Amino acid sequence: MCGIFLYLVKNGDQQTDDSKLNVDSIHELLSNRGPDSRHELKLNICDWSAHFVGHVLHTQGQSICRQPLTNENGHILLWNGDVFNDSYVTEDECDTTEVFKNMNRDGVLHTVSELTGPFAFIYYNSDEQSVWFGRDVIGRHSLLWSVTADSILITSVAGVKRDFKFTEVPSKGIFKLNLETQSLDFHPWSHSEDFCPQSSENVPIIKKTSVRHFLIDSFANKDTNPQDVEAYTVSTNKNDEFYARLLANSEVLPRVEKFIDILSKSIKVRTEKQPKVCKLCINTRKEFWPRCNHSKLGILFSGGLDSTVLALLADKFVPPEDPIDLFNVAFQNPTKSTVNFSVPDRETGLSSLKELQSLCPKRTWNFVKIDVPFTELMITRVNHISDLIHPLDTVLDDSLGCAVWFAARGSGVLLRDNEFYTSPARVVLLGMGVDELLGGYTRHRTEWRRSQSWEQLGDTLATDVARIGHRNLGRDNRVVCDHGRQPRTPYLDERLVAYVLSLHPSKRCYLSDTLPVGVGDKLLLRLVAWKLGLRNCATLPKRAMQFGSRIANSKEKGSQVCDRL
Repeated sequence: MCGIFLYLVKNGDQQTDDSKLNVDSIHELLSNRGPDSRHELKLNICDWSAHFVGHVLHTQGQSICRQPLTNENGHILLWNGDVFNDSYVTEDECDTTEVFKNMNRDGVLHTVSELTGPFAFIYYNSDEQSVWFGRDVIGRHSLLWSVTADSILITSVAGVKRDFKFTEVPSKGIFKLNLETQSLDFHPWSHSEDFCPQSSENVPIIKKTSVRHFLIDSFANKDTNPQDVEAYTVSTNKNDEFYARLLANSEVLPRVEKFIDILSKSIKVRTEKQPKVCKLCINTRKEFWPRCNHSKLGILFSGGLDSTVLALLADKFVPPEDPIDLFNVAFQNPTKSTVNFSVPDRETGLSSLKELQSLCPKRTWNFVKIDVPFTELMITRVNHISDLIHPLDTVLDDSLGCAVWFAARGSGVLLRDNEFYTSPARVVLLGMGVDELLGGYTRHRTEWRRSQSWEQLGDTLATDVARIGHRNLGRDNRVVCDHGRQPRTPYLDERLVAYVLSLHPSKRCYLSDTLPVGVGDKLLLRLVAWKLGLRNCATLPKRAMQFGSRIANSKEKGSQVCDRL
């Protein structure tokens, strides 16, 4: 994980303009993302002065790969990403150097179209005198930009700046800034061919040929053969009989097994691709063997369906002597006179912990109770978290951004001994994306009730998946990375997304009122949980993190601009 930064100033003096921008505050935020290395490069290109900066968190290879990367031709790369392609690099290598080599040899568009894994990047091609930048096909990593009449700033995180208006770089395609002509080419991903960013008066945007990702070329539903809903018609109210009957179905079982197989591979690479020592030991151990036995993996853990499935499967790929940290966050209710953190997510977390302990009795599960007093929330939100959430600004952004930030901090009290604990894990698994893929939101059930149309429900699911990069992934990336942790989202692996998108909506969920909430929504994942042995969490209804942790006020509308940020 890295914090990347490029500041271009037209006919400017870089040192003067850096001072004017007050980039020190930006680099403080960037250094939180990449605390292990900082390097910068300044040069003049055409009529521009350019300032490249890379802050690196060591998550790959035997040694830190310092950024920006340069070569003898003057090309420059700032790369914030993980490449999860099979055999892309060896275990001891960092993928950044391979990406740089491929971009130099094959070009930017071809290189990124062949990648699996999250990324955001900035690449300068000295032959073209152009700057390429963009985000991955799903939009899992943050990248912001600000364009004025005489400057362009691109950065992983920015904070609130009075003189600059930042927006998220759209994850709909790849951009190429031509420094000589001062024009911006836009190459949309093939699933977003109808999209083109709005041109500004400062830099015109020219739409160019699309880029086709080798796994995801569309978010639209392609399966026209619905599941025979007769299989969902059950004459019993007992969940065990319902799930057993479905898992005995010759059409349903192979889907469940394939989902488990792809998700397991996704979790495997996301847990294993990191150094063999934790954050505390990496600076004191020069060799990665023998390894340390501290926790190297954390999971944002509400105890709900999504996070419990991740935890159970992660147990297969984490060495048995290593603990796994479960981050469970709760907020004080300011309307109550007593300090009580017995929120819904704490209760479900403890319940699902018992299931994990039963199924994985040899694993040490560090259940971290992260209790946040109301005063701490108020102070930290204003002084710090608001800079990470920016440029998003709604009530929903506030509640989710704050909840994820405190959870990912990983500081609290261990359940087993009530001792204070801060997780040394460098990698954190998040369950984001599965609600959009499998019909987990209330609005999906509302859409079904309104239309009774699989086609329209499929369109709604496709729209939700297509916009997730803008809606929350960039924000979540900024708040988690602020703790020097690498967020990884196994449900948004390209292979899993491509597989789910190949399924008719009726094969992912069944939102008829004949099945209660907690059964028909995300039905495919509930069947996965049941087959894996999770009995309690398989039937837990969806509960949004902001309500389960009690940070949100249910009377507020999530889409409203938040006056607390």
